[in-house]
Amino acid sequence: MKAVVLSVLVVLVAPVLQVAVVNGLSLPGGGPDVVLVAVIALAPHLRPRAAGGGAGAFLGFAAGLAADIAPPADHTIGRLALVLCLAGWVCARITADGTAGRRAAVAAAVALGATLAAGALAALLDGTPWGTALAPGAVAWTAGLAALVAAALALLPRRRSFGRVPRSRNSSRDPYARGRRLA
Repeated sequence: MKAVVLSVLVVLVAPVLQVAVVNGLSLPGGGPDVVLVAVIALAPHLRPRAAGGGAGAFLGFAAGLAADIAPPADHTIGRLALVLCLAGWVCARITADGTAGRRAAVAAAVALGATLAAGALAALLDGTPWGTALAPGAVAWTAGLAALVAAALALLPRRRSFGRVPRSRNSSRDPYARGRRLA
């Protein structure tokens, strides 16, 4: 339930933060894509990893569609939704239990690939000049921020399950281990 609430907040707040704050900053080479960083950071923590990354893909699609229709929408709608859907799917297939270095490297690689894919789609679909669509500063800012956020989330202490009895290794072999009652 907490992941659903957090996902909805990411979908609603990240595009507003991108438009209101990050686009107004005068960072050298352009600013980072906050929506992409949020999807990369949140997708590995979504619960249904057994679905093969479907929850991460849905999160990426919803966040991308929200970013596509954000007020200065001067591009083809659905372009960011496609890229963020693929980025969310890839990140959701990665386990959230990896080390900080591994998660940071994967996050930087996914951010780099997604930023380059978004730039290539912008150049091909909207006629944006290649130098503007694939700005090296924006690529570097996005990949660096994604790696930093993923490493920070990997270093947070893991939630413990209180009130549940841990299952022993030998209980799967003992047919009476689960429902044993004292008479």
